[in-house]
Amino acid sequence: MAKLFYLSTKRHGGSYYVQFRLEDGSLTHQKSTGTSNRLEAEKVAYKWLANGNIPARINSKTPDQAKTDLDKMNWMKQLKSMDFDYHDIQEIIDVLVQRQYLVSGILRQTPESRPVIPFLLDFWDYEKSPYRKEKRVRGKELSFSYFDTGLSRIKKYWVPRLEGKFLGEITVDDIEAIYQDPKLEGLAPKTVKGIIDVMVVAMNWAHQKKLTQVTGFDDVSKVTIKSKKRNILPVELIPQLFEAKWENEMSRLANLLAMYTGMRTGEIQALRIEDIKEDHIWIKHSWDDHVGIKCTKTEEERPAPISKELRQALLDMASFNPWISQEKEKAFVFFGAQPGHPVSQRGFNKYLRRALSEIGYANPEEISFYSWRHGYCTEACTVISNDKMIRMVSGHKTQQMFEHYSDHMDIRRTIDTMGNAAEQLFGDIVAKTLKSPVTEDALA
Repeated sequence: MAKLFYLSTKRHGGSYYVQFRLEDGSLTHQKSTGTSNRLEAEKVAYKWLANGNIPARINSKTPDQAKTDLDKMNWMKQLKSMDFDYHDIQEIIDVLVQRQYLVSGILRQTPESRPVIPFLLDFWDYEKSPYRKEKRVRGKELSFSYFDTGLSRIKKYWVPRLEGKFLGEITVDDIEAIYQDPKLEGLAPKTVKGIIDVMVVAMNWAHQKKLTQVTGFDDVSKVTIKSKKRNILPVELIPQLFEAKWENEMSRLANLLAMYTGMRTGEIQALRIEDIKEDHIWIKHSWDDHVGIKCTKTEEERPAPISKELRQALLDMASFNPWISQEKEKAFVFFGAQPGHPVSQRGFNKYLRRALSEIGYANPEEISFYSWRHGYCTEACTVISNDKMIRMVSGHKTQQMFEHYSDHMDIRRTIDTMGNAAEQLFGDIVAKTLKSPVTEDALA
C-alpha cells in the first residue's frame, strides 16, 4: 500500500517537512510541520489528514485563517493538467463570480477580451456607434453634438486612464477613480457629470449586450449639480425691445414666436407650413444641423397656441421661401440658404443681443434665445394655475407625467386656455410688432 505521506528534513536537526500523496500518485509541495521531532511530525501529519485542514504557514505568529485540505490540493493539481472547453471554463468563472471571489473573468477571443479603448471610440463615434443606430431604429434620433462631445471626453479623460485594459475588466472602481484626477479640478459639476456619464452609458450598454459581466455602473457616485438660474428679460422691457430697430426681421419674428409659445430653438427652426393650424402650431419636429429633421426632445407632439396676427406673420414669412413652389407644405417658415434647410439658429441670438444693445440693456450677453422659453413658463404661471396645461404646451413633461394625465386632458381646452393666457401676456406686443408687413428687403 502506498504511503499517505512522506517526511523529510532539509538539514540535520531541522524541522520535518511533509508531502502528501494525491489521487493521481503525485506528491504535494513540501509543508513544514513546525517540529524537528519525527514522531511529533508524524502526529501533525496524521492530524492534518484527519481534520482536512492544512495551515498555510505553521510558524505564523498570528492565527492563520488560510486553510486547505487534500481535496483542494487534488483539485488544484488536476486543474493544471485537465483539458477544458469554452463552456467548462465559463462555468468555473460563473461559479467564482457568483461566490464573489471574482468580479469577472475574461476568456480569450470573447467580447470581454476586446480592448476597451477601441470599443469606447466606436461607441461615441457618430457614424460608427452601434448605440446610436439602435436608438434610431427604436425611433429616437440622438444629436451629432451629443456624440461629438462624448467622443472628445473619451479621448481627453479616459484614453490615458484605460489604455491597455480589456472591456470585461472595467469596474465601477475604475470609473470612480477619475474623481482623483487633477484634470477635473476647477471644472463645473455639470461637466464632471458628463465625463462620468460617457463611461456609465457605454458600460451599461456593454453589459446589456453581454459584452461584459460587470454590473452596477448606475451605482457610480453621483455628482451634485445645482441648477443655474437663467436670466430672463424683465417684462417691462419686452415691448421696448420689439419696437426697436432689428437688423434682421426673420430673427425678430423667431424671437417673437419663442416669447409667445415657449418653443425650443430647434422646434422653431423645424417649423413648416403644414404645422401652422388655425389657432395653434402643432409641434412635432425639431432640427439638428447634422441629423436634419428629427422628433422633439421629449419624442412627443404637442400644440402651441398662436394669435391670428402671429399666424399670418408666419405664413407671410414662409411665402418668401424661394423653394416654396417645390416644397409646398413642407417648406420651412424660417428658411435657410439651401433648399430643405432652415436658417441657422446663430442669428436668433446674434440679432436679439444687438437689439438689446440698441435699447441700452446693460448686459446683452446674459440673455439668450432660450431665455424666452424660461420666461414663458415663468409668466404663464402668473395667469394659469394648471401646471399640466403649461407643461403640455411647453413640452417640459416627462413620459411618465404625460401618461399620467394625457388620457384626461382635453387638447382643445388646453389650446383655448393657454391661447387666452398668451394673448393676455403678449398679445399687445405681438400686435404692435407686426403692425407693419415685412418686406423681402428686410430679410436680407
